Amino acid sequence: MAKFRYCERVQTHFPVVFAGEAYVGEGTVLNVSVPGCAVHSRKRVQPGSYLEMRMLVPDITSPLRVGLAKVRWCEGRRFGVEFIQMPGEDQVRLGRLVKNETPRALPPRSSAWQWAHS
Repeated sequence: MAKFRYCERVQTHFPVVFAGEAYVGEGTVLNVSVPGCAVHSRKRVQPGSYLEMRMLVPDITSPLRVGLAKVRWCEGRRFGVEFIQMPGEDQVRLGRLVKNETPRALPPRSSAWQWAHS
């Protein structure tokens, strides 16, 4: 049986840093939509847990901030999150990204990635 989504996801490849209650991890955003995204990471997370996220989207220098996201599924080193809280300006940036108005990839470990960690 085919899975149908109410919102199309677009393929991406940009760095993300996320933090749970007792850990911090990093990974790559594989695809994104307005309500959520899929992430590949070495850090394992648990379905039902909550995260704060910073995604390094290649439109401007500041990371896209997700104040609260819920992990909905996990498969090996991949997991999917639903965005619950996000600042208004970051919601607008996310909407532009999904509508193909901004680039959707960054080289791994770019100089901007180093900035996001500082």
